[in-house]
Amino acid sequence: MKDGRTCFLQPTTPEYAEKMLEYLHQTAAETPFLLREPEEITYTLDAERAILKDLLGKNDTVMMMALVDGEIAGNCSIARIDPKKRIRHRCSLAIALKKDYWNLGIGSAMMEYLTELAIQIGFDQMELGVIEGNDRAKALYEKNGFVETGKIVNSMKYDDGSYRDEIIMSKWIGRPKE
Repeated sequence: MKDGRTCFLQPTTPEYAEKMLEYLHQTAAETPFLLREPEEITYTLDAERAILKDLLGKNDTVMMMALVDGEIAGNCSIARIDPKKRIRHRCSLAIALKKDYWNLGIGSAMMEYLTELAIQIGFDQMELGVIEGNDRAKALYEKNGFVETGKIVNSMKYDDGSYRDEIIMSKWIGRPKE
């Protein structure tokens, strides 16, 4: 990491379920750019363990966590968008970090690793959504080869009645298109 500490990326396993729930609550409270509010994270510990166990058995979905000094600093995932033949070459990417770990290089490391994993799995295209105003994340995605391909207007509605658009971005990682 930029501050000299070491960050480990590893699969998110069921034994981290309790720490993962704490992490999800914290990150949801720290930024308006994630999909849910902290009170919407209602999984029980057993349910979270089951979710993480199920993910380990999938061959087209990967969830990783970034550990710094034993603490979950962030998590990221890639998942097949749909198994239908014509669109199964596409995967979605998600990434989030605790605020204390922003701008330390973890996001870039996660993006690079997820890209390698997506290629190994056999995906040709990675896709993600970034909420307007999240300029730091958008810059990270652009630095890692993602380009803006569209927008979902009024994608997010906040408690105060305001809306934000979602910018759709993608990155081609397959063989050259003919």
